[in-house]
Amino acid sequence: MHLSEPYVVVIVIAFALLLLLWWGIRRSARREKEIASSRPSDSQESFVRSFRPEVQPIARALYSELQQYTATGKLPFRKSDRVTELLRMGKVDLDEALKHVANQFACRKPTKEDDTKFRGRETFEEFVEFIHHLRTTEPHLGHSGVV
Repeated sequence: MHLSEPYVVVIVIAFALLLLLWWGIRRSARREKEIASSRPSDSQESFVRSFRPEVQPIARALYSELQQYTATGKLPFRKSDRVTELLRMGKVDLDEALKHVANQFACRKPTKEDDTKFRGRETFEEFVEFIHHLRTTEPHLGHSGVV
């Protein structure tokens, strides 16, 4: 058996990639635990309460959606956090998450004017306000007065 045999090389590369993936996940989880321990009083509810009442449902949905991009699923967000820095996520993943939340609120597709007006979005607050801006209608009250 020689190291030049293809299956041996493939096995070594696969093992190295798995090891790298494991190391990255552990490192992310450790970083998130450090952030969480520095924010002991932060929670989803404190995050949502920090927004204006009319955008709180969007803030709640965005919080839940972006927890899926954390290593631990328990990273406390603040509305001033820069999303891509905090979560170390790429633009494509962020766009997909934002589209998913926007679809929950029947948002229209952003125009070039919208993009110009909201250029440079980075924080949770800016993304929540952008999604709110794209809403086509306000929620209708049911017969019981509940949204």
